[in-house]
Amino acid sequence: MIILVGSKIDQASIQASLGKPEYSYFFLMKDFLPALEQFGSVRIVNSTDQVEALCAEHRITGEPVVFFSFSPPHQAPLGLSCPTVAVFAWEFDSLPSIAWDGNSQNDWRHAFARLQGVICTSQETARLVEQVTTNGLPVAALPAPIWNRYADLGLANGLPVDLGSRQFLFRGTAIDSPVLGLSADGLVRKPEAVVEAKPQPVEVPPGRLAEAWRLSKALLQGWWQEVRLPVGPAAVASLTTDAALTVSVPQPAPGEEPASDLPLQSIEVRGLVYVTVLNPADSRKNWVELITAFCWAFKESEDATLIVKMTHHDLEYYRIVLMTLLSRLAPFRCRVLVLHGFLEDDQYRALIRASTYYVNASSGEGLCLPLMEFLCAGKPAIAPVHTAMADYIDDQLAFPLKCSLEPFCWPHDPTGIFMTHRHRLNWQSLVEAYRASYGVAKSVPDRYRAMSRQAFSRMQTFASVDVVAAPLGALLESVMREREQPAVLSLHGSMAP
Repeated sequence: MIILVGSKIDQASIQASLGKPEYSYFFLMKDFLPALEQFGSVRIVNSTDQVEALCAEHRITGEPVVFFSFSPPHQAPLGLSCPTVAVFAWEFDSLPSIAWDGNSQNDWRHAFARLQGVICTSQETARLVEQVTTNGLPVAALPAPIWNRYADLGLANGLPVDLGSRQFLFRGTAIDSPVLGLSADGLVRKPEAVVEAKPQPVEVPPGRLAEAWRLSKALLQGWWQEVRLPVGPAAVASLTTDAALTVSVPQPAPGEEPASDLPLQSIEVRGLVYVTVLNPADSRKNWVELITAFCWAFKESEDATLIVKMTHHDLEYYRIVLMTLLSRLAPFRCRVLVLHGFLEDDQYRALIRASTYYVNASSGEGLCLPLMEFLCAGKPAIAPVHTAMADYIDDQLAFPLKCSLEPFCWPHDPTGIFMTHRHRLNWQSLVEAYRASYGVAKSVPDRYRAMSRQAFSRMQTFASVDVVAAPLGALLESVMREREQPAVLSLHGSMAP
């Protein structure tokens, strides 16, 4: 069997596409490859023309061909010569059912009627698809099979708490709160205006802090102008007017790859390290609340670090919001480290090793690959129990967050009409989860190890290649046989009417 796979983003464009719509489908496609390779020869395609050409080529030899489109249903190609299976993630409790902009495919029922199979990344979404289809469409609820790739980072008996010094490498822009020197004083107008005053010379910290200090100054350039606050340059002159220390923050031009000439830096962390990976343009992620709760919970704790790995191609998109936020929270003794840049696989694995907990505070997830990856490596989490996360999160491996339903719109609906729900974060429960997780790691190491053991074991039975391959094979058989009876395949391969 020939298995064709494709997504809008490919390997050549992924770095420049971070944060753009559907960029995560590239990673989802890559993660499904090991399971798909058990059933045939897998080929990555870049266009529907290539799909059609390969279908015609193999039709002559009698070789069956199937195409897996890693894209939401409204973007999946329809009417191809070979069976097409859409693989998508969804995080709401209803499916788009309106053909806005004159495009009938925006009503997902139109797409489901013309697809030959669907793979959803959560049980909740699979049930929704079953409810709106009447043509016997095979539907599988499958997570990305990623456990095998990260299992070597964990231990079957659970990881011990590591509070010592750890390092990981990173090439990009690191915004490190201890060297920013920010305070809320720069956010209000001083009683006496001193715009004409000459700034005092800045003493640069010695050694490795010098480069971080220069970067901090570059991040502050134009800060008071961009946020349109009533404060002049003199209010932050001591941080921004030393021309000898001013550096630029390299940014790619639209459509170009990010600069690769930034130095590779070794970042050291100690104590408890909380990590989150998110797109600041994604309103679901609640990244501002995630940072504020952390700084509030650990205002007096020097041994707590939050690493926020931003998956966005443009630092300017969130720089001013971040700098203003940290200024309003200051002073705090905990550490907030924001990473802007692309992490290579070995660097990402080193980050996982250095972590203590993964944090997710989102209002909905179609899967959340980073959360799953850290769990596969035996790292416990802080996360809510809803949408796709309800399939694998509980209090045995995580500190659950409280949420409540609120009206919301489908994210790609231009009308913005409330047609569905999202899960509003309870901010206080996040503060309490931070503090509870800190207490466990510091004072109850046996419980931490038990949570690590449970995370490792749960993901092995949920997201390993062998576990996912069984229902995936059943779906393939159903698609190729053009079965007419409706079926939803669970993770364990059973069928429900």
